[in-house]
Amino acid sequence: MALSASPPSRFLVALVSMPWPAFNRPSVQLGALKAYIEFNGNGRIKVDTFHPYLEIARLLGPDIYQWISRDMWVCEALYSAILFPDKIIEAKKIVEQSLKKSPDNIDIDFAETCEILKKQLVSWSSLPRWGQYDLLGFSVCLNQLLPSLAGLQAIKKNYPELPVVMGGSSFLPEKNKELFSLFPLDYLICGEGEKPLLTLCRDLAAKMQPEKTATGSQLADLSSLPLPDYDDYFKEMKNNFGADAFIPVLPLEFSRGCWWGKCAFCNLNLQWQGFRAKSAEQMLAEAIGLSEKYSCLDLAFTDNVLPIKESRVFFRKMAELGRDINFFAEIRAGMRGRELFLAGRGGLASVQAGIEALSNSLLRRLNKGTSVIENLAVMKDSLAAGIILDGNLICEFPSSTREEVEETLENLDFALPFHPLSSAVFFLGHKSPVDYAPEEYGILAKTCHPKYKKIVPGAILHNLPMLIKGYRGDRLYQRRLWAPVVDKIRQWRKFYCAAENQSSRLLLSYRDGGNFLIIRQHLPGGRILHHRLYGTSRKIYLACEEISDLALLEKKFSGFSRENLMAFLADLVKKRIMFCQDDKYLALAIRIHPQIQQQV
Repeated sequence: MALSASPPSRFLVALVSMPWPAFNRPSVQLGALKAYIEFNGNGRIKVDTFHPYLEIARLLGPDIYQWISRDMWVCEALYSAILFPDKIIEAKKIVEQSLKKSPDNIDIDFAETCEILKKQLVSWSSLPRWGQYDLLGFSVCLNQLLPSLAGLQAIKKNYPELPVVMGGSSFLPEKNKELFSLFPLDYLICGEGEKPLLTLCRDLAAKMQPEKTATGSQLADLSSLPLPDYDDYFKEMKNNFGADAFIPVLPLEFSRGCWWGKCAFCNLNLQWQGFRAKSAEQMLAEAIGLSEKYSCLDLAFTDNVLPIKESRVFFRKMAELGRDINFFAEIRAGMRGRELFLAGRGGLASVQAGIEALSNSLLRRLNKGTSVIENLAVMKDSLAAGIILDGNLICEFPSSTREEVEETLENLDFALPFHPLSSAVFFLGHKSPVDYAPEEYGILAKTCHPKYKKIVPGAILHNLPMLIKGYRGDRLYQRRLWAPVVDKIRQWRKFYCAAENQSSRLLLSYRDGGNFLIIRQHLPGGRILHHRLYGTSRKIYLACEEISDLALLEKKFSGFSRENLMAFLADLVKKRIMFCQDDKYLALAIRIHPQIQQQV
C-alpha cells in the first residue's frame, strides 16, 4: 500500500494596520486582503490580521485616541518622537500647538503618551508569534506612515529575517527605490494590493525571488472580491475592551476611484486606475452578510463617492428589506431631493458631501462641477430626509479673491439653518491638479511641508515623496483674508449646538395650512420670526422647494407681473428664507408635521 504524500505546509502571512484609524472600525484594507488572498490561495495561504490601534485606544483611553486620530500632524508627530529621537522637541511643539487650538476639552501629557506608545511598540514587536510567519505586511494609509515605519523597525530588530512588505495609499511608484536604503524593508506594493500581494505570497512560497516593487496591477472589476473578513478584529476588540464595550462600525466598499475625478485640490485616487463599482446585488449581499455575520447595524462606505445608478438600486432594495441598518457614505451635491429621501429610507443616515465652497467663482476654479445653490439644496434636502450632512469649506485656497470671501460670508447666512460645515485649510496634495499646474493658482514654488521638516530628517524627506507638500505664494494673505470665514463658521457651530440643546425643532421650517403657510425662523440671539404666506404667495414658495428657474415661475404664475414676482422673491431672499443665484431660486424652509413639533 502506497503512502500518501504529506500535504504541503501553508504559507503564513501577517497583515498589520498601525495607529491611527478610527478604533471602532476594523481595517477594510486588511479585511479585503485577507479574504481575497485566502480565497485565491487554494488553501495554501493563511492570513492573520492585526490591529494594534485597538490596544493603543485601550491604553490611552478612547477619548484621547479619538482626538489624536483626527489630527494628521499629531498622529505623525507622536511616532516621530519614537522613530527619530532628535526630533522630539519639534514633535512636542506640534502636539502642544494642536492642543491649544482644539475646542475639545482634552489634556494630553506628551512625554507620558510617547512612553505608552514606545512601551506598547516594544512589547508588541517582540511577541514570539512573529517567528511563525513567512511574510509580514503593513497597510499604510492616512495618518499611518511614521507609525508603520516605527513598527517596521521594531519588528526587524527582533526578527531580522522575517520578510516585510508595505503597501497602501501612502506609497507612490516614484522614488520608491530609496525607501529600501532608508528602512529595513524587503518589498513594496504601489497601487491596489490584492493581485500583487497574492503574487508575492506565491513567489515566496515557491522559493522564487520576487521583484522588490510591484506597481500598476489591479482587478479588472470588483465582482471577484469576496466578503471582507473581520474575524481577527473582533477577537482583538474582545481581548482589549471586552465583548460588550462597543459595537463597531463595519467598513465596506461599493466602488474604487472617483467617477468625477476632476477636483483641483484632490489626490485621493492616485492608487486607482479608473473608476470601478460593484453591482447593487453584490453590494446588497455584502451589506446583509456583514451585518448578520458580526451582528452590527452601522456600516460605512469607504468610497470616495457613491456610484450613481447602482447606489439608487441598492438603497431601494434595502428599503424593501425593512432592516434597521444605517449607512455612512460620501456623496456629491447632485444627490438631492427624492433620490436623497429614498436613500434615507434605505438606511443612508449620514453623509460627507463635497461642498468645499459657497462661492460660485471659487467652485469653478476648484472644478467641483456644482454651484452654491446646489450645495445649499443638498444641505437642505439632507436635513429634510433626516440625514446628517457633514462637509468642509476649503479656506485659504491659493489666489482666492476678496470678492470670493465676501460671497462666502454672505452665503453662510443662508446656510445657517442647516447642519454646520467645518473649515478646512487648503493643502497642496502631491499629484493633484493644482500640483501639476501651480502657476495657474499663484503658487510660486513647491516645497516640503514645514511640519514634515520638523518631524522627519532631511535625508528621508529628500528621498521619500510625501502626499502633502508645502508651497510659497500668497499664504499669509489668504490666512488673513479667510479669517472672518473661519470665525463665522465657528459661531455657526456654536449657534447650531445651542439651538439643538434648547429644542429639537428645525431652525427654518414651515407648516402648510392648505391656502397659507407659516414659516418659523430661528435666528442667533434666540430670536424667532414667523412669516405667513397666503394664496399665490404660498404656491410660489412651494414651487421653489426644488431649484426653480425664474422663467418657469413666470410661466406658472402668469397672473403675477414680472415686477411683482421679482419683488416678492427679492423680499423672501432678503429675509433669508429663499436663496437666489442668477435666475434660479430655492426655498430654504423644511416642512414639518404639526404632531411632531410644538405649535408655532
